[in-house]
Amino acid sequence: MRGIRRERLKSLLLREISDIVRREVDLPENIFITIQRVELSKDGSKATVFVSGLKKEDVLRAVERLNRASGYIQHLLGKRIKIRTVPRPEFVISPEVML
Repeated sequence: MRGIRRERLKSLLLREISDIVRREVDLPENIFITIQRVELSKDGSKATVFVSGLKKEDVLRAVERLNRASGYIQHLLGKRIKIRTVPRPEFVISPEVML
């Protein structure tokens, strides 16, 4: 993938994944998370999604739940964006949370 197209796709994935997590994924109550950024693999088949939040324990629980729902999230992404290979999201804790 070329640089500009790749950056546009990362930006689109950030917006769409944030919207899907907010509207479609059932997270436990009182857990507030933020999708910080998205990084794509070289071939575009995997998207690493960096998540942060107020409490480290809440972020850990949210990341576990999101990773269990990653297939469902990928399916919803495929309905929203029209690209040949829809990347499978993998949620990880943002390094800033680990401080």
